[in-house]
Amino acid sequence: MVWFQGRNKIKASRLLTAAILLPILFAIIWFLPSFFFFLFICLLIFRVQYEFYRLFYDPPEKKPIFLGLSLGLWLAAIFYFKPGFAGIALMLFLMIILLYTLFNFEDIKKTMTESAILFMGIAYLPAFLSHLFLIRDLPEGRGLIVLVLLMTWGGDAGAYYVGRAFGKKKLCPRVSPNKTVAGAVGGLITTFSTGIIAKLTFLTFLSWGDVVALALLLGIFGQLGDLCESMLKRAAGVKDSSAIIPSHGGLFDKLDSISFAAPLLYYYMAFLR
Repeated sequence: MVWFQGRNKIKASRLLTAAILLPILFAIIWFLPSFFFFLFICLLIFRVQYEFYRLFYDPPEKKPIFLGLSLGLWLAAIFYFKPGFAGIALMLFLMIILLYTLFNFEDIKKTMTESAILFMGIAYLPAFLSHLFLIRDLPEGRGLIVLVLLMTWGGDAGAYYVGRAFGKKKLCPRVSPNKTVAGAVGGLITTFSTGIIAKLTFLTFLSWGDVVALALLLGIFGQLGDLCESMLKRAAGVKDSSAIIPSHGGLFDKLDSISFAAPLLYYYMAFLR
């Protein structure tokens, strides 16, 4: 009975946090001018990247982290102001990381690992999440950002509740023991449902083919992004990337699916549609 009450309190806390934060987030997306939206996303990127580095650096105040965070913000700025130079920037940043490691390593056997972690922290989160700037510049960009949030977070919620109710066969037990095949299917159904709602309300220009394609694309790769983050957390031996969001964990935990989904949505809308 105590266990049941404890679970109900956790659920109530999660819902209360979402009810407070989601309207604020959607207001920021819809009403904030472009440059201030850029600053807001930079703050999110900085925090998410810091949580990523904390998984592998102890203590987290080690100097390499600050190099990675600085380069991550530079990359975000390049995506906002000169997105065509992002590839060149990544090449130069890798060079900087290798040179930094060359002149500052303590154990030569760890140089490959340290360089890879530093570079992955830049190429993974800042590069992926910076596509939110590019989405916002598209026609109906604000609505498309809301769409990617609804589809990914709706898919996460659907996978969680359907998996708890009906899940038996494990999806990827070595990475995330609680995720099930039934949950994955439930997540896809929820993702498709949110796409239908978006099509009928604020994104009426989407075709039904777009809804199906985006539901499959974002639903599948959003769940894969979640699994990739679970793999990294399991490698680091932690459950949540932080406790910054009450009852939800860290920002990395909430943006793992979006980091995969945002680039795919942008390239679908910009080139395939």
